[in-house]
Amino acid sequence: MTEIRQAEFIQTIKRALNRPADDTRSLRDIIENEPQPEDIRLLREIRDRNTKMRHTLLEKITAAGIPLNMVVSVKPNVAEIAASIAEIAADRNAEWGDKKTLVAWDHPLIESLALPASLDALDVPVYFPGTVSGADRQAAFRARAEGALIGVTAADYCIAETATLVIKSRVGQPRCTSLLPSIHIAVIRLEQVLSNLKELYTLLKWDPAEQSEGLTDCLTFITGPSKTADIEATLVHGAHGPRELHLYILTS
Repeated sequence: MTEIRQAEFIQTIKRALNRPADDTRSLRDIIENEPQPEDIRLLREIRDRNTKMRHTLLEKITAAGIPLNMVVSVKPNVAEIAASIAEIAADRNAEWGDKKTLVAWDHPLIESLALPASLDALDVPVYFPGTVSGADRQAAFRARAEGALIGVTAADYCIAETATLVIKSRVGQPRCTSLLPSIHIAVIRLEQVLSNLKELYTLLKWDPAEQSEGLTDCLTFITGPSKTADIEATLVHGAHGPRELHLYILTS
């Protein structure tokens, strides 16, 4: 867009908002720079949520996940999660080629699952971004993800109301891990479950930890596995991404 067309576009927006043409307010003048009392109350409510309240949110996630064909499992420890992932790997057939592989994030929670040890007996190799070699490690890991049966990630939050995963992209935590393999498995802790989008946006804007990091290059929302009904209105999973989505919630 040229500078002239850009100026015309901005003036059109100002007219639509009933603002004077010479309005020179900056973005900081328009957007709130301090949390309102309602924001502070909501942040406190999220932080102080007790175990009973959090388990109520688990019930909402499970119910919301059913029509999405999303499998929600609540586990007390990482050993049970790892064992369940191994069962999935053993039960499913490779979609691309004969060799089953798994790709996973460089993330403390995912590393605590010790997936290489769990899947060794099944002869299913596990690849992390930090362990893939080559001149272009990013491209090499993406190639691994393209042929993988399973991709395992963490998530920043999960919205109970819609069973929606909220995932930031960071170094060692690429989007391809959740989007390219046939099966996406996400693992989160109980305290990462939020009630609705209002809580999410309040945290992203006003929580000190979120403010310190800021928004990353990409914020992905995932609600159920990939699906389409474009052909004869027949619902098919896996058309544009993973055909299965499993969410494990760690309660300990």
